[in-house]
Amino acid sequence: HYPEVKQRLRQEFDRVLGNDLTRPITNKDLDELEYCDAVTKEVYRHSPIAFFIGRVNSQNDKVGGYDWLKGTTFQMLASALMKHKDYWTEPEKFDPDRFYRIEESDKYLLEKKKMKNTFPIFGGGIRICPGRKLAIIELKCLLILIYRKYDIELVDMNAPLKYNSDFINVCTELKVRIKPRKF
Repeated sequence: HYPEVKQRLRQEFDRVLGNDLTRPITNKDLDELEYCDAVTKEVYRHSPIAFFIGRVNSQNDKVGGYDWLKGTTFQMLASALMKHKDYWTEPEKFDPDRFYRIEESDKYLLEKKKMKNTFPIFGGGIRICPGRKLAIIELKCLLILIYRKYDIELVDMNAPLKYNSDFINVCTELKVRIKPRKF
């Protein structure tokens, strides 16, 4: 849906990895892919993998104007959190720049202030996913391997995303055209 994002992503891949498509990807390369990080975070913000996040408070607390006893279980709807106007600038807009070098821009001040508490990709604190680093590496490598070699387009830009939602959200059908990339 966002050809300009795909183009910037490819430019970053080409800049960091060069034009040798057989060259191995290094940890240094992965660390330099800042825009790729921003894109994956923005995709997650729009389509969280898990649709709810469970937490139990460790002390008596006041949340939403109500008093809650220690040990209360909370279920937070991730998709609502990821699109709430109190936490995100233009929450419905797909814009990876909200995660890309935000210290250099004042456009996303709201995100700068609230990011730590509103973006729980792979959890955080003592509940952080132990496979987080590996999952991010795998995702980056997958994007590199696909978008450096191929042009991919949706068959129907207006077709709704087909997915099932159980414990996690899973795409069940996504029709695309895949062609070798022209350099």
